Amino acid sequence: MRLYEEEARWSILRSEMRTYTQLLASAHRDELVQMIPDYYNYIGDYCFKNNGKIKEVLLPLGCKIIGREAFSGCQFRKSVSFPETMIEIKSGAFSGNHQLQKAEFPASLAKIREQCYKDCNNLRLVRFPAGSSCTEIPDGAFEGCTHLNKLILPEEIKVIGSRAFYKCKELKVVHFPETLLRIGDRAFYFCGMEELNLPGNLQELGAGAFFKCNSLKKVTIPKGVKKIGEKAFHGCNRLELLEILHDPEEIGPSLVNRNCMVRCHKGSKVDSYCEASELKREYV
Repeated sequence: MRLYEEEARWSILRSEMRTYTQLLASAHRDELVQMIPDYYNYIGDYCFKNNGKIKEVLLPLGCKIIGREAFSGCQFRKSVSFPETMIEIKSGAFSGNHQLQKAEFPASLAKIREQCYKDCNNLRLVRFPAGSSCTEIPDGAFEGCTHLNKLILPEEIKVIGSRAFYKCKELKVVHFPETLLRIGDRAFYFCGMEELNLPGNLQELGAGAFFKCNSLKKVTIPKGVKKIGEKAFHGCNRLELLEILHDPEEIGPSLVNRNCMVRCHKGSKVDSYCEASELKREYV
């Protein structure tokens, strides 16, 4: 219901005079640098979609919302500078930008939507600033950003969605804020993390959350985690030790490869799980 209401409001905003539309954009389609007048507060859906000629965009100083796939398939040579009035970036807004190297967001940005930077395969840096209003990285937001190697998450983040950083294979270091509650299915599938420090307030790890993270060697699951999805650490071929010193309410099948040692308490639920799954155990 809430999403429906948000989309209804966006439909109203898109029809108002301060929305820069596809029709307006078509008159400047051949310009390398797009300078959108400060009169406009909203960039409409699909505005510059698949316009490979654009190399740079200068957003209005009062810009608040960038619409669905507004710059999808464009090839910006520089990072896009967002004004401090920005509150939302809609789904797929910058997806498929193969030249874009940085995404640095203002503190005012409260929401990014699904797949907003999907397949930006030259993106190296994603930074949310101190005081960021954003609390969620949605499904597929940075999926396929294969060269992403520096990530600074929002300080108050609560959820990292499914496939959010799927196949970001150069992502080696991630600092998770203590506010984080849930990591979604395949969120960090085939990423390059060399160590993993999960926050104490974490409650849920989705299915395949760290599947095929082949640089991991040791992982400790915080005591607050209630649910661990299937294959959460499966395929992590170098993972030597997984430590679980409490009894989660749910542990999915094929948690780790059989060559991984699971450290747990003798007689615990985790111990029984390992017995049934034929996993090696080390007792505390």
